[in-house]
This record gives sequence, C-alpha cells and structure tokens, in this order.
Amino acid sequence: MSLEPGSRIGPYEILSRLGEGGMGEVWQARDMRLDRTVAIKTSKEQFGERFEQEARVIARLNHPRVCQIYDVGPNYLVMELVEGAPLKGPLPIAKALEYAEQILDALSAAHQKGITHRDLKPDNILLTSQGIKLLDFGLARLRREEVSLLSTDADATVAKAITQQGHIVGTLQYMAPEQLQGKDVDSRSDLFSFGCVLYEILSGRRAFEGHSPASIIGAILEREPAPLDVAPPLERVLRRCLEKDPAERFQTAQDLKAALLWALDPPKAGSPGPRPRPHWLPWTVAGVAALSAAIVAGLWVRSPQKPEGLAAAFIVGAPAGTMFNYLITATAISQDGRFFVFRAAADSGVVSLWLRPLDSTSARPLPGTEGGDFPFWSPDGRSIGFFASGKLKRLDLVGSNPVVLSDVVDGAAGTGGAWSRDGTILFADRRGLFLIPETGGTPTQLLTADASRKELGFGYPQFLPDGKGFLYFAASSDPALEGVWAGSLNNADKRIPVVRTPVKAAYAPPFSGHPGLLLFVKDRTLMVQEFDARALRLEGSAVPLAADVAMHPALRGAAFWLSDTGLMAYRAGRALDRVKLVWRSRDGKMIREGAPEDSWTTLRLSPDGSRVALGRRDIGDPSDIWILDVERSVRTRFTFDPQADTCAVWSPDGRQLAFTSSRSGVAQIYRKDSNGAGGEEQLSDGPEAKCLTDWSRDGRWLLYNGQHGNTTDIFALPLDEEHRKPVPVIASPFLELDGQFSPDGEWVAYTSDESGRQEVHVRAFSGSAIDRRGQWQVSNEGGRAPRWRGDGQEIFYLSLEGTKLMAAGIQLNAESAQVGLPQELFPISAPSDLGDNRFPWDVSADGQRFILEQATGSENVSPLNVIVNWQAKLKKEPRR
Repeated sequence: MSLEPGSRIGPYEILSRLGEGGMGEVWQARDMRLDRTVAIKTSKEQFGERFEQEARVIARLNHPRVCQIYDVGPNYLVMELVEGAPLKGPLPIAKALEYAEQILDALSAAHQKGITHRDLKPDNILLTSQGIKLLDFGLARLRREEVSLLSTDADATVAKAITQQGHIVGTLQYMAPEQLQGKDVDSRSDLFSFGCVLYEILSGRRAFEGHSPASIIGAILEREPAPLDVAPPLERVLRRCLEKDPAERFQTAQDLKAALLWALDPPKAGSPGPRPRPHWLPWTVAGVAALSAAIVAGLWVRSPQKPEGLAAAFIVGAPAGTMFNYLITATAISQDGRFFVFRAAADSGVVSLWLRPLDSTSARPLPGTEGGDFPFWSPDGRSIGFFASGKLKRLDLVGSNPVVLSDVVDGAAGTGGAWSRDGTILFADRRGLFLIPETGGTPTQLLTADASRKELGFGYPQFLPDGKGFLYFAASSDPALEGVWAGSLNNADKRIPVVRTPVKAAYAPPFSGHPGLLLFVKDRTLMVQEFDARALRLEGSAVPLAADVAMHPALRGAAFWLSDTGLMAYRAGRALDRVKLVWRSRDGKMIREGAPEDSWTTLRLSPDGSRVALGRRDIGDPSDIWILDVERSVRTRFTFDPQADTCAVWSPDGRQLAFTSSRSGVAQIYRKDSNGAGGEEQLSDGPEAKCLTDWSRDGRWLLYNGQHGNTTDIFALPLDEEHRKPVPVIASPFLELDGQFSPDGEWVAYTSDESGRQEVHVRAFSGSAIDRRGQWQVSNEGGRAPRWRGDGQEIFYLSLEGTKLMAAGIQLNAESAQVGLPQELFPISAPSDLGDNRFPWDVSADGQRFILEQATGSENVSPLNVIVNWQAKLKKEPRR
C-alpha cells in the first residue's frame, strides 16, 4: 500500500510517517469525520491475516494501559495515536518498579481475556506522559476456548505468519523457552518476557545476549543471566520470572505484581504476608530541595500510612519555553496525587492547560484546552473538566478531543467544578450551583444566587467523601454573608455556614492517621482546622500552615491545591498578575513601553490620548484608580477609598472620570474631576451591582453591566439630573457585557453569548427603550471587549481567549450595519486575569496605535511549592 503525506486512505488524511518495519508502516493521520489525530498501521499483503488477528484481539481489551483500536480497513488498522518513546534502561529501582506495575496491569487485563501477547519487549512498551502503553498484539494468541469467538482458523493462520522460510519472526532475546521450542504458550510465557524486560530496565543490558540467533536461543534455553546489584528479595523475584520451566514461574501477573511490592517493602517478622502498596507514584522528581530523589521515593513508598512520617518538599517551575499563566484558578491536582494540570502560555502566545506527571520533569500541553480555566479531575484521574469559551468541557486524557457538557455563565464571582464517584459533576457560575451527568446533558440547578443575601455567585465546589455533602464559596457584597458554606444533595436548600473567608477553602479527607481537615485563608495565612464531614462543622482550633499565600479577592481564589493522598501545592506572594503596558502599531510592532510592571487591570485612554485611567490592585488589598501621563510616564493615584474602585471611563472633554465602586456596600457608579480636586458624586443606587463600561461622546449617557434576574444585561444611565432612571439597552436571557457607544452615539457594540459562545455584536441605540431594529454579529470565531475606531468605521476586539487582536470594518446607516470579514491584526501576550479584567487594552482614535497590558512572566518568579505528606507538618495537640 503506497502512501504519502496528503494522500487519503478511507476517511483518513495521511499527515506523516511515524515508522517502518518488516510488517508494514505506521502513519500519523487525521480522522476527517471526528477531527482527531490517529495512528494508521498498514500491512504488507502477506500479513493481512496477522492484522486482522491484532484488530480482533485489541477489540476485546479496554484498558488504559493498552493502545486502543478505532477502525479496521483493508490491510490497515486505525489506532489511538500514542505519543511517547519505547521503554529504556537503566532506570532507578523505584521508577523501574513503577513501570513494571503498569506493564503487569496491562498483561493482567489481557490474560483475564484469554490473550497471551507473545511479543512483549521494550519496543512494544511505550512510555508516555501518562505512563505505560502496551502496543502490538499482532502475534497475540487466545486460549483455545476463546478462539471460536474470533474465527475457527484465526490462530492457526497467525501461527504460520510467525515463521518465514524456517526463520523465527520476532525479537529472540525476549522469547520464553517454550515459545522457541514450538510448544504451547500461555500467560506464563508473557511473564518470562516480562522478566527479560524488567532485567533490562534495571540494568540497561539484555538478560540474554549472543553473537548469532543460535547463541541467543542457547542462552535462553540453557543459561542464567548475570546477577544484578539489587536487593536479594528483588533478585529472587526476577529469577523466578526467568525460570525455564513455566510451572516454576509466577502463575499470574497479579501474583507477580504482589511479589514485586513485597520485595520493595518486605513485611517485618511476624507480620502478615504481602501488603498492598499505595497506588501513588514513587517520587523521583528533579528539583527536590535538600533531598535526593532516592530519599523522596523512599518516603513516598514506605511512609504514607505512618502519622510520624516526614514531609518532603520540592519546587515545580513552568515548562521550558513557557510561563505560568494565572495559576490561581487554573491549577488542579488529581485525587491520587499523580498529576498536575495547570495553565501556561507558550512562546507562541497560545495559552492552554498543561499536564505534568509528578514523577516527571516534563509537561505537555493538552490539545483543545486553549483558554481553559478552573480545571478539575475525575475520581479515576483519567479525565478533566474545565471551562473555556463559555462552556463546561470534558477531556479524556487518552485519545480524545474535548467535548462540551454544558453552557455556563462566566464571571468574576467565581466558578469551578467537582466530580463525584457516581459520575455526577457539580459546577458553579454566577447564576448558582448546577448538577450534570459526566456524559453531559441538561444541567439541573441545585442552588440559586439569592439577591436578598446580596449573593454575587458561587464558586469552588467540592464533594465530601459521602458523595452527597459538598462545600462551596458564596460571594456576597455583604461581608458577613461571604465565605464557605456546606450543603447536601439531599437537602440543597439548607445552607450551613462553615467559615467566613474572602477566598475559597478546601477539604482534605482523613489520611495517614490524621482526621479530615479544612484549609482556608485568614489574613493571607493558610490555616488548617479539623472538619467533621458528617456533621458539616469545624472542630478544635485553627493552626497556621503557610504564610503569605497568594490570593485573588476579585475571583475569590487562593493559590493552594490538594490531593486526597497527602499532597499539597501552593504559591506564595502578593502580586500574581503583574503586567506592563506597551504601545504597539497596527502591525504589532513595539513602539515603546507605556508603564512599568505592576498589578494593572482595566484601562482606558482619554479622548485626546494624553492620559490613561488604570485600575491597580494588590493581592489582599482593594483596587484603586490611577492616572498615567502618557508622555511623562508619571502615575498619579486618583481614588483612595478602602473599598474597591475600578472600571473608569472618561468624560468626552476629559475633565471627569466616572468609575464603579463598592464603597456603599453594592457596586455603584460615581464621578469625580480628573484633576483630583473636589469630591465624588454618586450617580446610581439600588440593590443591583453595576460595572461601568463607557461614556457617550455627547456626554449624556453612561453604559454599564447590571444584574437582571439570573443574568447580566446592558443598561444606559442618563446624566440628566431630573431623569436619572436607567434604560435597558439589551435585556435577554443571555449574558451581555462590554457595551461601547459608537462615536456618533447611535450604536452600541457589545459581547453576547446568545450564539452559545461570546461574540461581538452591534445594535442601534435610541435612548428611550430597547431598540428593535435588530442586531448584527461582528466576530465570527468568538470575541470580547470591543472598541470603536474614532470615525466609527472599524471595530477592534479581542479573540475569545484573549490571545489575538482582531479588526472588522463596518458601515452604518439608519437602519442596518454592513460588517466586513474580521482580520487578525497581531497576536498578543494577554494578561492572565481575563476573568474580571474585561478591557486590558485600548486604541487611539485613528486606529493606528494600541496600548495593551502584556504578561511579563512574573509568575515564573514564584513557582509552585509542593509538599508530600503535608499533614506531618502539623503538630498534633490533644483535643480539649
């Protein structure tokens, strides 16, 4: 079968060749129907029967350690594309045994289905970022009682293919004696081959060598391999694997796995037989501070069940060629403590979620997670849920693209998800808490944000061990009602207060002799207190665990994360999202820096382009508004209230600034002279929080986002003192944000998720009621935060993930809008905090210069601190 890149084979487009052997070729291809990347294994004509056999065998297996088959065609197989490298030695003992366990898990699954691999060797064992994958079942054999399930002559046909003209096809060094002698083989033959593989990854050399096939066969049949420098219990297990007589070997893969665990940690005299080893990975991570990899591995393997065990700490930095990107909401540890998922920005500017096994020093980006946030793990560690583009998505980490589970409403009040063991996902957005099956469907609203409690939304839900109770953060403009609450699926309306805190909390289940604990932040210190998950209450006294934990009050986030297995990660520091201001030309070239690195948020150019109004905040402190003189690079503080001030907009003449502040308890609109003189005037009132977005060029109207039922709409506030009653500009069941007046004041550009994701639209504005002349979509692949050119003939906006600056021409008349095809102007290194930072950029009136907040990589200065067995750091005090 002749293939080349660009050719088609069935519904698959060939991309590149991955490898070639005597049996055929392996190609990387694109499944045009499902839009996924696959591996296609093509066969030479005389081996068609072998490929049919392999397809039938693999189809019987469904195991995460076995490469999956997707499709079968004439002389080709379509399989899961597994990215990795063949297993090689020598490896540290802990690492070799970790991989050995995974190989045995795959073999056990095959043997239980009556399948003997018959070609187990390092080249058929791929090491991926998620562990071991077992490949190539082309020589596999089924038990006689299973053969009829395939075909009456399937195994006989394949047996013929194993030999050609008197030569054995395969790698001799890993074949069991009975296989070389032409005798019947069974699962014990695979265990001999496994012994050869284990010997090689421990020593870096093959167990049986020779200068010719005959000498290799002789070594396997007659001689023992050279001794290894390993502990005697492990040497005995290895020797038993390599017994010449199958009856003298281990009889099952599970027995062999138990013996390996026992050899690694033998019981003391008088204790029972082999005890199960915890399923977490041995820890041999580079960068362990003041500890060698061997010590960490020993602590991790031998001590997790001992309360007196030591804690071990190390540091995790950003992957090479990337920088961390707003970890405070975009980080999660799998429940078994084996994997991190976090958000990082590559040099290309693409921001996505990355996966790092904790026993590895490398990480890889997860395709399809661009712009992802608030990740959370499935209980089995095989999938993650996350939020992106106004959707709740699920990604299965093996051979899958993300799938959409539900629409969500994102917002600064926080969000997040939790995954129960019965397959239910609990997720949050500003509307409330929702339940949805892990397969997707229509969400069921469990809890609704209560306006009487001034609730702004919910976030950071977490299931408790019984799968019914849960914790969540409730954001409220009333500090007395803001904090972590508990609820139950059995009685969702009953809200139980747990702890007052400005940011999330996390529950740690009982582990290593310690009770269940709640971790929460008080005065920027991470505290720990016993928590009764049945009674849903704190007990005893809180004790400090870590100081100066990074926080984000606007998103109610704190930079600490837990597994169920005694693993904790946290970040320290005050400023998480420091950015600098830069000026760029229309082609993306740097003109000059606008302001040095700081914690800037939303920004707005004055009408004459001489000044910039900026939000500035520090972690743990409220935000304030500053004014930057563009030419002199001088910054002046404009507001000084202890409550948060943000979202400033200029009056048409530049003499005043209007802004949003929560100084009255609920975010309202104020204005003040831009020279700082005089007092402040409150322009709005009412129970609903408001977020200011624009001031019309004629000076008559302010635009703001306001709560309307369970969603957010756009309102216009007239500045006529006699008729200061808000007018709805857009009111719908959908989320509308970012309203911007056209220069003539007759149109409004805005963001809406009416189409299922956020897109930029325009709508006419009459000033008296909702204009019914229709709306026109500007963006075509997602968009947000629009700005008008000064003449009203072009709209600029950010791509949905905030990584590109886009532009679309527009022609307006009294009744309609003609919108041109959007074009990318240039990629940008967006600030990480796009949750509540809706406008991290602005444009000059002529559309030729852009001022943008640019991520600086400051998060790399503050890496992740990881602690193994962190509970051991707590001093147990007698309960009073």
